[in-house]
Amino acid sequence: MKKLAFAIGSICTALAPAAFGQYYGDRHRDTARVVESRPVYEASNARQECWNPRAGHYEEVRAQEKTDIGKGAAIGAVTGGVIGHQVGSGSGNTAATVGGALLGGLLGHQVERRNDRDEQTDLDRSRCRVVGGGDSGAVLGYDVRYEVDGREYVTRMNSDPGRRLVLGRDVNRDGTPYN
Repeated sequence: MKKLAFAIGSICTALAPAAFGQYYGDRHRDTARVVESRPVYEASNARQECWNPRAGHYEEVRAQEKTDIGKGAAIGAVTGGVIGHQVGSGSGNTAATVGGALLGGLLGHQVERRNDRDEQTDLDRSRCRVVGGGDSGAVLGYDVRYEVDGREYVTRMNSDPGRRLVLGRDVNRDGTPYN
């Protein structure tokens, strides 16, 4: 009797991993793993900040391109004008001063734009947060990053999907987002 119980227990022990693996595979075969889900808020006084590892603190994310002319252009124009005035002489002095101011202003503006872009590229975009706004900004949806068969996709959903998406219900059966 003990030998029979031992034999049955051995068979069950040997088959259990295969049965569990099959169940695990069936359960997740038609799902996608959610990598990240971030809430999207309606416009309010909320702003996005991302971590700047070089500075060691969060910084507000600003627009990449600035159209206004800032202090870089002003400093460049003054410096270029002074240098142009020193180089020119006689009737060409005015032209050299104006030309130096124009070139200095353009150069100063380009340097300022490059520095602003470099500051923004220092930000760690994977470590961002939304600050301010309080409860006034309602959640519009969730930007969801998910993985299917080793490929990553991004979609916006009305609600937080949790840890898994169901293929064919939440996203297309091939993993691509619904349009």
